[in-house]
Amino acid sequence: MKAFEEVSRRLHAIYRQALADSNRARYDEELWRYYGHLATLPGCLKQTRYVYDLCRLAHFDPEGKVILDAGCGFGALAIILGLMGAHQVHGVDISPTRLPTFQQMIEDFQLSPPLNAHFASAERLDFPAASFDMILSNEAISHYHDVDAFLAEAARLLKPGGVLLIADGNNAVNPRLAAHTRELWLRFENGPAGPFDGHRVKKPYVEMRAEIIQEAFPQLDESQVQELARRTSRMTREQILQAVQSYLETGVLPDSIYAPVECPVNPLTGAVLERLFHPAQLAKQIERFGFRASHYAYLGGAGGNPLVRLANTLGMALTPLTLRWARSFRIVAVRTG
Repeated sequence: MKAFEEVSRRLHAIYRQALADSNRARYDEELWRYYGHLATLPGCLKQTRYVYDLCRLAHFDPEGKVILDAGCGFGALAIILGLMGAHQVHGVDISPTRLPTFQQMIEDFQLSPPLNAHFASAERLDFPAASFDMILSNEAISHYHDVDAFLAEAARLLKPGGVLLIADGNNAVNPRLAAHTRELWLRFENGPAGPFDGHRVKKPYVEMRAEIIQEAFPQLDESQVQELARRTSRMTREQILQAVQSYLETGVLPDSIYAPVECPVNPLTGAVLERLFHPAQLAKQIERFGFRASHYAYLGGAGGNPLVRLANTLGMALTPLTLRWARSFRIVAVRTG
């Protein structure tokens, strides 16, 4: 791997410029909320260490490799992998705000090659089979609409011996974290709008569904629209329109009423909101697609504190006993065959 300090300094040089106040009209405002810490060298050291730790866990050296960042968002991890010497890094995302910012940064800082950004779902991609040495899903698999479709695509796209590396904070084995996540689901589904513990509800999903129904079926009165919006939870726009059309033809109301046992779905993008996973079950699910998978508890350590890093090393070694207290999990899956 490239020297850690060199990569951190180069990352800082990029983000120190990108996060200047003069760029607030150029990039999406959430870039500052999610990655404002990268304007400082300590923040870049932490973010770079996070990626190095992932690669070491997977026994993967990015230098000279072709990598897919599935659900890349603003592309910070893809940029780090590029600085680490990857031959190509392809970031894909369906965000209408984050991906354009990543594309603009690639252009502004002349990061292509090796970086490329594509507006595409990680569940359906146009790359040829066996194109990638590694697929990274960082805090993204919990947002995929169809996890099995993503896993099938990952199996198709990875070379034999390639690595699927998953890092996610939605650990269902941790009871406090799971309870908090279900509260988050309820807030995004029903509102009210506004900030919630690091997230921002711009518009509750039930209101978004009502707007979709009202626009497509203006003949419906307000009470009908609200009831249909309530009964089309977890549906995408196309599914909502089909369900309402069926109701108009048959008189039978759709019956997808929200209950906080399944995470809600953004009806416009199809993105799922923070799906919870049991890491061991997810590892077994991955293996059905032709992988050998291992899961690990993650307790932190990217900040560099030696005691925290030691605790994390022990916590990973003692998985699954430590999953109950882990704020996150990792899965390393190697493509067989």
